Amino acid sequence: MKNVGAQPGAQYTQAQAPFFEVLTAEELARRWRVPSSWVREQCRSRCCDPIPHARLGRYVRFSWGSPELTQWWARRQSNRKNSLDSNMTFS
Repeated sequence: MKNVGAQPGAQYTQAQAPFFEVLTAEELARRWRVPSSWVREQCRSRCCDPIPHARLGRYVRFSWGSPELTQWWARRQSNRKNSLDSNMTFS
């Protein structure tokens, strides 16, 4: 079987490049239980902290389990927690 996209003679191992599952916007939306339109909107350049993604022409793909996506998710969770803490008032 021919390796599509591989350079002739190139030998890749797991140690050289970790493999992350590649997802579409719809697949990512299902995993996060949000609308796919929200995922696509969060990839736009006008977004202040866009979801890490790769553009393949008109297609957008996400690397599930990648450090970039994990860090983005952690930032969003901490931003939410910080905004909830700052909105709390005590009598």
